[in-house]
Amino acid sequence: MKLIPPWIVVKIFKRLPGWLAQWVIFILKKKLVIGVAAIVEDDRGRYLFLHHTYRKRNPWRIPGGLKEKFETPFATAVREMWEEANVQVTPIAIVSTHEFAHIMDIAVYCRLISFEPFRPNAEIDDIVWVDLNDPPIEIRPEEQKLLDAVAKFKRLLAPEFR
Repeated sequence: MKLIPPWIVVKIFKRLPGWLAQWVIFILKKKLVIGVAAIVEDDRGRYLFLHHTYRKRNPWRIPGGLKEKFETPFATAVREMWEEANVQVTPIAIVSTHEFAHIMDIAVYCRLISFEPFRPNAEIDDIVWVDLNDPPIEIRPEEQKLLDAVAKFKRLLAPEFR
């Protein structure tokens, strides 16, 4: 089976009404689910981990969630931290991205502004602030990569956050 030469495709595509061209692009292009991990550091250099009720193995994870339509990764980080842990944060930088299959994960380094008393919910039943020199929980390799990305950001790009 021969492919249609690109110049013919372009010629046809140029003649489509704008709404139809957008629809064709939407149908043909790869779709991604975008997740945002919020790596939250407090003023003592500890990082926030949440205990997820729906994860049987390795339930302690760096917080995060799915980006909603028209939401920036920074806005997702702020929203998720408030919804999941009653924590207010300031997003500082995107420190890592990773794409696998139909999922793209974006890691956002955040600084703690304030927090309200934690209230367990259907998704999260506990939180812990982790000192990386003496972690009270097992840190998965995936989380360690994110923490390493923050350390690299702080060391190379933003010494004021050391």
